[in-house]
Amino acid sequence: MKIIIFGATGGLGQWTWKTALKAGHEVVAFVRSPDKLDKTDPLFEKLQIVSGDVMNATGVRDACKGCQVAINCTSPAGGNSTIEMAQSIVNNAAASGVEKFYMVGGLGALWVPGSNKTVLLQDWEDTDAMAEFGIPSMPKEKIQKMTKGHLEAMAFMESTGLPYTFVCPGMMVDGPSTSSRVVTLDELGGKNAIKVNFGDIAQVIVDDLEKGELIGHRVCVATS
Repeated sequence: MKIIIFGATGGLGQWTWKTALKAGHEVVAFVRSPDKLDKTDPLFEKLQIVSGDVMNATGVRDACKGCQVAINCTSPAGGNSTIEMAQSIVNNAAASGVEKFYMVGGLGALWVPGSNKTVLLQDWEDTDAMAEFGIPSMPKEKIQKMTKGHLEAMAFMESTGLPYTFVCPGMMVDGPSTSSRVVTLDELGGKNAIKVNFGDIAQVIVDDLEKGELIGHRVCVATS
């Protein structure tokens, strides 16, 4: 399968292109700064690199030609917002034939366990219950501000009718894929769900590229 990764120089992006290449996929890295890619990895020579700006429609469309899947690991930059970057990537990638999208959001966009999809984590006020999941107490307004762009991007993705998955990690740290990771759909899951290795998130995404079992879900990944 040929995939394109936006934001491939970040911590998660680097782990994702390496994991995808290791799994035998053809990978295009769309980046602003190619020099930030890890050239020491033996797989680097197999990586196809495109330097560009995700807000450049022509650049994104050209880079996506022949790709079946797009993975968005970008963070807002250059004055752009999360939703603006998501719209540019998705609209232009889809115009070039990309069929499926994996977007990375934030933990606050998940549903509270047991709420039957009625309470978002960003609105959760039970600090004692949050502590059981390893979530530090912080003002609700701060969480809502952090989550706003991700929720807007989710609403946009739903409006497109395109197959997509939103991966909603908590605190991401550098580390490999583990055999003890916890994956839950749509809601916060597992004790200490706040922490997750880059490698675990990358592996979950790559494992699903052909299966498609996570499509249509908000996915929580935690390293236990």
